[in-house]
Amino acid sequence: MERIGIVGLSLQETDVAGLERLQRPEPERFELCARELADVLGASELVLLTTCNRVEVIFARELGHLPEAADREAVARRLALAENDPVRERMHVHTAASAVRHLFRVACSLDSVVLGEDQILAQVRDAFARCERAGLVGRLLGGLFEHAFQIGKQVRTETELSRIPVSVVSIGLEEIARHFAEAMPRVALVGAGAMAELVVKNAADHGVKIASIANRTLPRAQRLANLCGAEALTLDDLLARRGGFDVIVSATSMPGYVFDRESLLAFARRTPLGRALLAVDLAVPRDIEPVAAPQIEVLDMERLRAAAEGNRALRAAAAAQAEALIEHKLVAFTRRSTQSALNETIAEMRSESQSVFEKELAGLFTGKLAHLPAEDRRAIEHWARTAFGRVSHVPISAIKRLASDKALFGNGQGTEGAA
Repeated sequence: MERIGIVGLSLQETDVAGLERLQRPEPERFELCARELADVLGASELVLLTTCNRVEVIFARELGHLPEAADREAVARRLALAENDPVRERMHVHTAASAVRHLFRVACSLDSVVLGEDQILAQVRDAFARCERAGLVGRLLGGLFEHAFQIGKQVRTETELSRIPVSVVSIGLEEIARHFAEAMPRVALVGAGAMAELVVKNAADHGVKIASIANRTLPRAQRLANLCGAEALTLDDLLARRGGFDVIVSATSMPGYVFDRESLLAFARRTPLGRALLAVDLAVPRDIEPVAAPQIEVLDMERLRAAAEGNRALRAAAAAQAEALIEHKLVAFTRRSTQSALNETIAEMRSESQSVFEKELAGLFTGKLAHLPAEDRRAIEHWARTAFGRVSHVPISAIKRLASDKALFGNGQGTEGAA
């Protein structure tokens, strides 16, 4: 367990602009980026987790020095963060038990912008699966993530966090419904990735109907449009219309603004209901340029995070219950990791001591006691093996007692938080 570390940055530690400065890999270069991170860290295992709210590197070194605060610099350099960027100091570093606890909290959505949001566990699973396919996962991270998935599922089934699901997507949809409480706005969704799919799947539950779905490639837009009976468009076609919608929800992975000030003003001039255009930005980096104009209201990830604070207060009791479950799982993981390390140590000690014993015994019977008859040799060998077994049992029993002590089975703290 002490060989596990986590370095990363989330919207808990910076704003959207700060998180945007970390260079995220393009989808087709994800595995290559993960391998390069493993190389610069000297890690034997690594999982790269990138979401709208966080970028985290979970790694392990089976050999060599233990994870440490200095690993933050290696990750920051690989993610192209400038040497003088203050965000570097905000990046968190967790090691040993602190790293295990942090991953458990992430999987349970206790570290999310929206407490209890329901998509992070799937994102953690996906990141793990991609890195496992790339050959970057072994016994250390394999066991860790197995426990993370278990506690993530347990929290969802045993606490109120799962019975009242709230996500950035759901808050955005709630805002749309609230803005147009007695009307049916015409909504355009831009993007066809995982976040856009969540919008489609949850829209009806919030009383929101999506009229059009636009994407760079038409087939992907059509796939989502078929799920909700919407019109499918290319992004170019949507931008060419310059109007016809009351709401724009954007969730792409494109660099730069998809909707700049000029295009937003053009859409705002032709809203079907004649009200201000509502632009909901679910993307990181931002899709929608911030605009100060009475005919446009932009809701970005930071606005949505502020709206989520009320939900955090309501979920305090469920979060406390989830934290208790995490601590219980942490003890179980620590016990399992300690026992595994103990078994390996004892097996190695037994093997080496047995080898030394056999060598010394063989030397005895070919040296000073070579003249003894076979019957005497057998008697001495029997005594020696019995004595060796009894003597060997003493340190092994002592090690086992020491390992069962609370000091070794305790949670530990490791390195936690940012400087």
